[in-house]
Amino acid sequence: MGLGHFGGGLGAVKYLLDRGAMVTVTDLRSADELADSLSQLDVSQLEALVLGEHRDNLFTRAELLVVNPAVKPGNRYVELARTVGVPITSEINLFWQHCRGKKLVVTGSTGKSTTASLIHQFLQAAGVPSRLGGNIGVSLLPLVDEITPDEWVVLELSSFQLAALDELRPRPDIAVVTNFFPNHLDWHGTLDAYREAKQTAVCWQTKNEIAVLNADDADSALWPTDAKVVWYGKECWRDRPGVVVGDNHLIVRSSSGGWKIELTDLAPYLRTPHGLMNVAAAFGAVTVALGIPVDKLAGALLNFQGLPHRMQTVAEIEGRTFINDSKATTPEATIAALKSLLQPAILIAGGKDKGADLTELAQTIRSKTKAVALIGDTATALEQLLTTPTSDHARSASALRIERCNTLAAAVEWAWQQSAPGDAILLSPACASHGEFANYEQRGEQFIEFVKSVIQ
Repeated sequence: MGLGHFGGGLGAVKYLLDRGAMVTVTDLRSADELADSLSQLDVSQLEALVLGEHRDNLFTRAELLVVNPAVKPGNRYVELARTVGVPITSEINLFWQHCRGKKLVVTGSTGKSTTASLIHQFLQAAGVPSRLGGNIGVSLLPLVDEITPDEWVVLELSSFQLAALDELRPRPDIAVVTNFFPNHLDWHGTLDAYREAKQTAVCWQTKNEIAVLNADDADSALWPTDAKVVWYGKECWRDRPGVVVGDNHLIVRSSSGGWKIELTDLAPYLRTPHGLMNVAAAFGAVTVALGIPVDKLAGALLNFQGLPHRMQTVAEIEGRTFINDSKATTPEATIAALKSLLQPAILIAGGKDKGADLTELAQTIRSKTKAVALIGDTATALEQLLTTPTSDHARSASALRIERCNTLAAAVEWAWQQSAPGDAILLSPACASHGEFANYEQRGEQFIEFVKSVIQ
């Protein structure tokens, strides 16, 4: 149920077909909307392909229902299957049940993709067999039989995936939590439900497992777990193993030694406060938890290229820097992006309303940008927040240039017109992409194309 665009649905279909199952795929999207996923699938192998609708009989007659994590709780068709006793699972649940490798889970509201990728690259640099998968867009399910017990599987997991996984009481060998902010409230319904889903990463662990937690995050630092805790952050203890984050350096202490890491030891992409926290979390997992010396990781740390759609510099045009941060789907991610910039910024923000509080984002936009183009469903709310004077920001509110744009293309054009040499034009939406775009990746790719049109 739900082929989707991110690979999980496709991975589940391939896995089941390889095992001789009779697979029916049903998705509310059309064939055109799913063209990228369908092109990677031999449709002739399917029992049926139903697009643009769901049919009741598919759910009542199934022997197993594999649900895409994007499907909201309480979905009528899922509940219909449940009432007649159909077993319900997900792609990540199937993987968890059949994976023989050691599991390292990374979750959080922001920074989890970069942290998971760093951990994977660190393990590779140290010669430790590892694979990267989960919400980062790669399904490892079709390859699960190839994974050996001595391999590490680094899984970036979303709250949607963890909510489904909870019924298995998962106990990852190592769990890393980056932070916790309100997000996806349109899916979970309440902040408590979102928190409970995220806590699945650590709540079933025992003293035999390790949880790497952010000492600076007031919420996730208090999550219940029986695991041995490795702390990282500015506020963590300096006299025991862990990672201390300074303004321009890290101190790593483990059973295998101690190291001071300067900004110059990091790839340029990571030389920001947000980047330092990601690096600290990765060292907490690899050096403190697993005992791998920093010396073996130096090359991977300095040469880390970052990920597409995450503070990705895509062009330098007449002194302007265009930055694609389409992966910033929360206010906190965009706030971090704006605070990391040294040059004047023109921001493109907005998208699907997930129920997040945009007040702090508006304050940061006022203080950190010279102009902002607003797009998507949240444009009205953001504009209202930005144009309402406050005692702290009345002056900057009146000076800030604001434009409502119907499309991303129009926003890029307007931002270019407002810019001057030395400026950064930043796409960092703070919201999901659903609406004008299928996902954040398509949004980022379109931004890059629109930037090319500026060059022309």
